[in-house]
Amino acid sequence: MSGTRSPRGGRATKFPAATTDWPREIVAARGRDVVKARRRVLRRGDGEAIHDLRVATRRLQATLEIAGDRLPDRPGRRLDRRARTLRRRLGAARNTWVLFGLLGEFRSVPGREERKFVADLARRLERAAGSRPSKERRSLPGIRKRIRALLREMAHGSPGSAAPAGDAMGGLVRAVLRARTDTRDGDPEAMHRLRIAIKRYRYALEALTEAGASGLQPAIHAARSLQSDLGSLHDLDVLIEVVRRNAHVPGAGGLLRRILRRRAGQAEATLRRLAGFRPAFAAPSGSGDRPGRIAVRRGSPPREAQTGWTAA
Repeated sequence: MSGTRSPRGGRATKFPAATTDWPREIVAARGRDVVKARRRVLRRGDGEAIHDLRVATRRLQATLEIAGDRLPDRPGRRLDRRARTLRRRLGAARNTWVLFGLLGEFRSVPGREERKFVADLARRLERAAGSRPSKERRSLPGIRKRIRALLREMAHGSPGSAAPAGDAMGGLVRAVLRARTDTRDGDPEAMHRLRIAIKRYRYALEALTEAGASGLQPAIHAARSLQSDLGSLHDLDVLIEVVRRNAHVPGAGGLLRRILRRRAGQAEATLRRLAGFRPAFAAPSGSGDRPGRIAVRRGSPPREAQTGWTAA
């Protein structure tokens, strides 16, 4: 066994060695999750099913990234592209469901015109939430064959000799650190980029934990909490853009000011949390942004709204 510095300066973290078969086992498990979640979207098409499929594709992609050059190149890239396509195909539908729920928090705003604007926009989003998924489900691509193709080649091929987990995590940590430097003023685009970087980093940590890595739960919890804050902020930013596109409608201006005040408060709180956030394996303060070394152990194991509707 070999280890590396703990994410929080405590006990060393142990990582699966390149000689184990953990990539195939976890790719198979994450692939099953994607197939099941896609089936729920085809059957139900509601916001929860859409969310679950998007999360499942991100977790699958995180596993592919961590496994790195232990994967057969062509089927690995084809599966990664298909997972990304599935998620992006449902992005607009996801935003529609989220905005509909978020508008519910503003139904009791004072002012008749403002309430009418909220109710009208909510009705349009509700209708879209019911009709849009059925159209998108018919064109939702399959993924089962690409999962099987990758697993088949992994079973027949020999494991790679490299241990790519360290390189992959190093790149993800650097992406988080770079994205964080651009968020000092709470700019929506910068906060969105950081949210994506945190997602990829978190799901990679979870993939490593599934593969047998130890000591990562505190880092996963911190990333999940920050991701939630950034997600709430992003949802407000999406709603702000939708309301701004309807600025000519009576009541939109009052609602927009209300949302902007909430957004300012949430951004301030999130930036305070960011100041104390340090990703796992990041170098100590004063030593630059290079992540700490990640080692491996031997043994077997147990990833913007385009709604376009107006309220007029």
